[in-house]
Amino acid sequence: MPRENIDPVEIEVATGDGTGASTYVFDISEHMIRGEVCTGIALALGEALGRSPERMTPLSSVVDCDALQLLFHTRRYGDLRDDVSVSFPYDIYTVTVEAGGQVVLQAQE
Repeated sequence: MPRENIDPVEIEVATGDGTGASTYVFDISEHMIRGEVCTGIALALGEALGRSPERMTPLSSVVDCDALQLLFHTRRYGDLRDDVSVSFPYDIYTVTVEAGGQVVLQAQE
């Protein structure tokens, strides 16, 4: 199966005291609508880390993917939920998943 690409919609690199902290924002709303929340997260992480998802630590080893799927399940008519977000650590990033379809990866300091 060919690798599905997901590009960041925003990249911010802050260098306040000589150290750099990167923040990537990805739009995974299409994955959420299709019921593939963890797939979207894994693709975003793979893009930020420069690795294919198959070569990364499984996302399920750090977060309950079934619980994420239930939490971000679309509403009755396919609309995304409002005002729900979850954060968890993965590799060098703090991952924040927002109900509006954004995944924010912020480098941990």
